[in-house]
Amino acid sequence: MRALILLGTPVVAGLTGTALTLAGVRSPVTGPLTLLFVLFTPALCVALLLPGLDALARAIVAGTASVALAASVAEVMLVTAGWSPSGGIVATAIASAALAVAVVVLRRRSRPAKPAPAPAGEENTALES
Repeated sequence: MRALILLGTPVVAGLTGTALTLAGVRSPVTGPLTLLFVLFTPALCVALLLPGLDALARAIVAGTASVALAASVAEVMLVTAGWSPSGGIVATAIASAALAVAVVVLRRRSRPAKPAPAPAGEENTALES
């Protein structure tokens, strides 16, 4: 429960900053909260993709991937002359959503399959050898 609160608080704060930025609200907290979204949300999604690593390695890889994603989004938007703060937020949100979908798909695939029930009247003799 503590981990959920610890990881969920920055995400909620970042989503608040994103909503304020997309709504056009000018406030001293809008910029830092939006930066929190742009850097923390992809890092959390990447960290969830790496369950086999220890906590420090997962944090380093996730932080590096998050910065690389933010830089890539900014570079592509600058090269295509399509830079806008709203566009960067939306692009980051789309990338984070794709990473979150990958997490869900991989977690569902990694679950062990339940054995099929034996038909009525037949015993399971596979274990009797």
